[in-house]
Amino acid sequence: MKRLLSGISLGLVLVAASAIGFQSFAATNLLTNPGFEDGGGSYNGWTTFGSGPQISDASTDNIFRSGAAAAKIFGEFTDCPDNPQFDDGGFLQSFTPTPGMIYELSGYAYVSSADPIPGTDACAGNRLIAKIAFFNAGGFEVAVNEVVIGDWSTPLDEWNAFSVSLPAPANAQSVEALFLFLQPGCDTGAVFVDDTFFCELTPTSEPNLLANPSFDSGLSGWTTFGNVLSDTRTFAYRTPPGGAKLFGPFANPGDASGMFQSFTAAPGSVWRLDVFAMHTCLGNPPDRTQGDNFALARIVFRDATNAEIPGDDVLIVDDRAPLGRWTEYGVIATAPTGTVVAEAFILYIQPDSTEGGAVLIDDVGFRQLDATDVALAPAALDLRQNVPNPFNPATRIDFVLAQREAVDISVYDVAGRRIATLLQAELDPGPHHVIWNGRMANGMAAAAGTYRYVLRTSTARLSRSMVLLK
Repeated sequence: MKRLLSGISLGLVLVAASAIGFQSFAATNLLTNPGFEDGGGSYNGWTTFGSGPQISDASTDNIFRSGAAAAKIFGEFTDCPDNPQFDDGGFLQSFTPTPGMIYELSGYAYVSSADPIPGTDACAGNRLIAKIAFFNAGGFEVAVNEVVIGDWSTPLDEWNAFSVSLPAPANAQSVEALFLFLQPGCDTGAVFVDDTFFCELTPTSEPNLLANPSFDSGLSGWTTFGNVLSDTRTFAYRTPPGGAKLFGPFANPGDASGMFQSFTAAPGSVWRLDVFAMHTCLGNPPDRTQGDNFALARIVFRDATNAEIPGDDVLIVDDRAPLGRWTEYGVIATAPTGTVVAEAFILYIQPDSTEGGAVLIDDVGFRQLDATDVALAPAALDLRQNVPNPFNPATRIDFVLAQREAVDISVYDVAGRRIATLLQAELDPGPHHVIWNGRMANGMAAAAGTYRYVLRTSTARLSRSMVLLK
């Protein structure tokens, strides 16, 4: 165990609560000792396993988000360095769930520059996972959702918000709110956790035009092309008994795999497509260092000749998507003149035929909105391409929020280092913009080259590239 230096400055980011796919209300925290404060700092109420779980307080690492203590966890280091064995450790609380209700686990995680996690591949290195797991009467996992909350790519020296949610299946007898540190090798590094929250939420109920939207009957009702498979592995679906898996055809650059359903539509009608998607270390994720493959949820319109008329789409998975977490994405589009058909379309695009990767899909919704729905529909979360691009000396970045959110917009260099923070604030829904003047946080001008700007909210992480000229 490496003791961290005291007095480290903590970058706190305010995070707004979110409610995607369920009704928002003042939920009760089911967790005992959610901030690890009991007795001056402890795991009272939590079940721990392995030797990794520790407590950070003023006498040890002095890293905590609120109160006077936080959880700290690191690897087991079994048989290192001669014969490293995959090992894990963690802490959890267990509850009896109500079938059909939504359960959400959230909180904050922190990785210190005094003890970072090395590596370039989250799936092959140390990582901390926040996980919701449902178990049947026999003690077997029947549904899971998780997200990596600390690994080599986690921004250092700041508390990063996380959340993960999942509906309880009909045969669920217990549910665990679990934090699991995985250590495939002998890497060092630790992750801190604080201000955890686990709650029960009531799901919404909306009409759905799709046949077999949750893939309970394999791929029936869907027209598919390329590589589209039914997948019934526990991690591959959000709700039992199965989901859909899309991956590249591996033939020619630019090839695609996809699935869709078609419906009669009239010009001026408004349509909404919602889909839960994810990629995971267990299911061949896109390359997270140089991946080009990506997936889209698209609303496609067609005229009487079956020619495609421009609709709209949303990026659902690429190499930067959260690992292991089912995330809901949505897109709204209005049918143009000449429309006779509207299609709910999921597309996996493979610009490089040598690259692997796959996307998992479940619980898709497609509906036509009426006038009331359109008036109440929020704008989709969107991060626009900076203008101008390339640029010198300054550029404008526009973005749109779907709801009131705590927002962080920062600039990173090609090595993944944060060089400038453009905005940290809680903003109302609607359009916004920031300006980057090409300077780093220390006031010095950034060198010419390619940079990435990242928009973070409590529910999403969007990014784009930009080029600074000199």
